[in-house]
Amino acid sequence: MEVFLAVMVIVLSSTVRSVSSTSSSPTYGTYLNNDGAFQFPVFHTNHPLLPSWVQSASIQDTTVTRGNNLQENAYFVAISLGTPAVLNVVTIDTCSSLSWVQCQHCDTRCYWQSRTAGPIFNPLKSSTYQNVNCSTEVCHAMHKASGIFSGCVNDKLDACLYRTRYAPGKYSVGYLVKDKLTIPNNYTIDDFIFGCGAGNLHSGSNAGIIGFGKESYSFFNQVAKQTNYRAFSYCFPSVHENEGFLSIGPYVRDEKLMLTRLISYGPIPFYAIQQLDMMVNGIRLEVDPRIYSTAMTIVDTSTTDTYILSPLFHALAKEVTTAMLAKGYARGSLKDKICFVTTGEPIVWNDLPTVAMKFGMSTLVLRMGNVFYVNSDDDICLTFQPDDAGVKGVQVLGNRAMRSFKVVYDIEDRIFGFEAGAC
Repeated sequence: MEVFLAVMVIVLSSTVRSVSSTSSSPTYGTYLNNDGAFQFPVFHTNHPLLPSWVQSASIQDTTVTRGNNLQENAYFVAISLGTPAVLNVVTIDTCSSLSWVQCQHCDTRCYWQSRTAGPIFNPLKSSTYQNVNCSTEVCHAMHKASGIFSGCVNDKLDACLYRTRYAPGKYSVGYLVKDKLTIPNNYTIDDFIFGCGAGNLHSGSNAGIIGFGKESYSFFNQVAKQTNYRAFSYCFPSVHENEGFLSIGPYVRDEKLMLTRLISYGPIPFYAIQQLDMMVNGIRLEVDPRIYSTAMTIVDTSTTDTYILSPLFHALAKEVTTAMLAKGYARGSLKDKICFVTTGEPIVWNDLPTVAMKFGMSTLVLRMGNVFYVNSDDDICLTFQPDDAGVKGVQVLGNRAMRSFKVVYDIEDRIFGFEAGAC
């Protein structure tokens, strides 16, 4: 997982119990929106209103994390766990269910955690911390989902153990626990289920991961219980001055929201959609259309690039290269990326080709900033990669392609939606 050169601060909340708010402006705090959903603001660190909002909301400066200190191109939320509450900056992940943070007294392996991500959580200092017992339903459900035949400490501790894996080769293992989840705008969830990481092989210096997968113990499902509709949506801004959002609960289906069917990806906690076609500047790729039915597309907030089947990628690269050569851009020499050498003149982004992906009856039209980015050599690079550069046979719609889009996961009605220019 990689990080946006940005600090994304999302003030998270739920509504088991509310206290008087310290924020003087509901616009920049967590609040119940007009749709009846809990809405959390997302800011880039350079947002002009962020410093005043942080001050008015009485949020410590450590909730504003400089992106260079974390992973590039992932998105983060700030949560507080325990009593007294301890701040942790964690990654949003729609492809996993279990939330976890790194804990002190690691038994096997720990990774370096930046001070800006909050202190490493110490369960011995929380008066509300409890282990989840082995006989509980949530322990059995977690073991079944993760493929653990048995994972318990069966002495007096009676503690449920967890294990979760990520590609490529990353993992976290530890104790399944429950504690109080607190956020700056004074909402709490008692008995919030998460993992206390005792052994973690994880890239980056954030404190852990917040899971939005479909299991009952995911962060989304634990917060969604406080609303009257099971859905969540977000918009990750691509422009520093814009404000993004994350919401959990009901939403408005207006005419701008493009909809397609949300597909269950077998027993694993992924959200997927079915691609039917692909175009460059309105021209369909020259591929056998039957190839689209051979793989679903996973939507993943924690993956930056978009991965498509190799035949699609090569056809896409051919069409994009033709369009870019016509604009005077030469192909770069990188073997593992499709990049184009700039001339030194300012890039006219509106002249670059557009890419469209058809999902069901709706077409996702990706503008230049969703298709291309500028690398460290000032080359213009395509944000698409072939599936064999990731997981063979698996298509992934990454977060760069969806920046500035409102993205809706309607779990209750099995609908996926997207709307351009939402943040």
